[in-house]
Amino acid sequence: MLPSPKSPRLCQHLVILTCLVTGTCGGALAPDKPGTITNAADVLALSAAEAAQAWPVRLQGVVIDGCEPRERSLVVADRSGGVYLLADTSVLAPFRQGDLIAVTGVSDPGQFAPIVKVSTAQNLGTAPLPPPRPATYHQLLTGTLDAQWVEIGGVVQQCLAPAPDAQFGRIILSVDGGQVHVRIPSSQPGDLQEDAEVRVRALCFYQFTQKRQMLRPVLQVPGGIPIAVEKPAPKDPFAVPVRSAASLLLFSPENSFGHRIHVRGVVTYGRAGSFIWIRDESSGLRLQTRSPGAVQPGDQLDALGFPQFGSPTPTLEDVIYRKLGTLPPPAPLALGKPTDAFDHEDDLVGLAAKLVEVAPVLEGLALSLDATGTVFKAVLRLPPGAGARAEWQPGSNVRVTGICSVTYADTRPLMGIWHPQSFQLLLRSPADLAILNTPSWWTVGHITYLLGLATAFLGFTTGVITLRARRRLREQEQLRVMAETEFAAILSERNRLAREIHDTLAQGLTATSVQLRLARKHAGSAGELLTRHLDAAQELVQGSLQEARNSIWNMRSQVLESGDLPSALNYILTQMADSELKTNFKVVGQARRLAPVVENDLLRIGQEAITNAAKHSGATQMSVTLEFAEKRFSLVVRDNGRGFDVANPRKSGGGGFGLVGMRERARELNGALDIRSARETGTEISLTIPLAAD
Repeated sequence: MLPSPKSPRLCQHLVILTCLVTGTCGGALAPDKPGTITNAADVLALSAAEAAQAWPVRLQGVVIDGCEPRERSLVVADRSGGVYLLADTSVLAPFRQGDLIAVTGVSDPGQFAPIVKVSTAQNLGTAPLPPPRPATYHQLLTGTLDAQWVEIGGVVQQCLAPAPDAQFGRIILSVDGGQVHVRIPSSQPGDLQEDAEVRVRALCFYQFTQKRQMLRPVLQVPGGIPIAVEKPAPKDPFAVPVRSAASLLLFSPENSFGHRIHVRGVVTYGRAGSFIWIRDESSGLRLQTRSPGAVQPGDQLDALGFPQFGSPTPTLEDVIYRKLGTLPPPAPLALGKPTDAFDHEDDLVGLAAKLVEVAPVLEGLALSLDATGTVFKAVLRLPPGAGARAEWQPGSNVRVTGICSVTYADTRPLMGIWHPQSFQLLLRSPADLAILNTPSWWTVGHITYLLGLATAFLGFTTGVITLRARRRLREQEQLRVMAETEFAAILSERNRLAREIHDTLAQGLTATSVQLRLARKHAGSAGELLTRHLDAAQELVQGSLQEARNSIWNMRSQVLESGDLPSALNYILTQMADSELKTNFKVVGQARRLAPVVENDLLRIGQEAITNAAKHSGATQMSVTLEFAEKRFSLVVRDNGRGFDVANPRKSGGGGFGLVGMRERARELNGALDIRSARETGTEISLTIPLAAD
């Protein structure tokens, strides 16, 4: 015999059971209107344009958790999935996790995925939370799991404590080869530590742009939902076996994914709170750490860190370490020839070379060196105001010591070996550049000066003519010194202005742009007119920011200070590429460094050609080819755009030096600039310059 249905509690339980089984309200709500959406999946199936039509929505579901903004938003789940609810009033404030509610409202496009704008809400009782949906890292990356109740497992890579007075902390999970940020309540198990294997039940949300484009998933663990620790972190994290640096990322059927790796070595160089380089019995290794403690060359370290995947050289990140002792600073490995550096990535090495050039960069100095015909870079970090030593004269034979960093070809192979292309050294201090001998005093300049003095002395005997000649020489010398002083002052001022624009105007415009986006985001229902004004202000700020960046680019070619000509032109071409413009970059022959003034002119010509094709030609395909021959260099930029009349080109609207400027730079390089184009046939710009034999 069934219990009497007159019991109020029993009646309530029957209503809840009916709602869960049939998906209806058992008569609590009026019949659905035609076209009414009745489940979460159908809301999420709407496009943004369809959701903006405010389709009527009537659904029931279990409250999973509250969201932002608090008191006005919830995530509920029915049999079809989860959906985000938002109300303009506090109609959702009374409901808590586990409440079974019935809501009415309309669809809305939301900021990323469609949502429901709630007008009424009714409490039908309570119900258990539905089982979460198992998810993988790659499923999270699709962007289709917004507001869904999911479950995922991984290894804790970082535990970030909540800020003062905050109710939430954060952990970073290593999951399926990627990282997932998880927002967690402050009350979680005590054994939730780094390197623990856990299983997380959470709501999936996304970080996205103002164009509704997904950046990364972010999980939120509801209050009262514990994180299951499937395998606690080792009590003594340093008890795991020690691995050699050379064994990292090698094939092994016993590799365990996601956990820390234990290494041990001697410090060769370190920067507090940043990177530490160590050497063990096999090779060098770079460690990335957040620890503020300082280390010195010779310190023996026990280190634990997570391997970083995708980089051409092994690196451990989020490293913790302990000091075991101190030894004499390790000696650099002597390289027999420059290419030996390819086998000593992240190790301390030394070799003899000739100092070619010393140039200031943002954080110190960039030195160009030549070792038996191989040109490479060395970088030295210096405090503000410090400069090169007086004895560092171009042409000096030096012994250079530093941490070796290998660079690889821009085109990565689909599989197999990714061959190194060049290398550079990171100097630890000015003492890492030792002068072996300075250039001979009998240079071309000094000989010319002596010949000038001899000529002046002989001319002195001729009387008045000699006096006039000497007076003319002095005037020319003064003019040369004044010109050099003025040029140095102009160059220094241009570099200072570039830094000032970057550090003040560009940063300020960026901050203003962020504030305008936030203002537009929170404008809400303040009115369409306000939104239009905010959009206009946003466009003005973005335009000004682009102008500031262009000014920095024109005043200082920083890309050539940290890279070579092919990498600089490839970077410009990549920046111009989009979904409609396909690009191709090719280097023929062995790329090598050219004289700085030549590289600068070639960069400007290539930049103008690429920019003109991308902005004005309407092309869908563009290719850039660089050919390094023994005695010549060529640059070819082709596009399939609309073309133009070469004899009567239209004026450039981009503010660059245009075709006239390109021809002038080509003449300065003793080169030949050939422009081939016609209406609707595309354009080919070819530059060929002679090169001096090595």
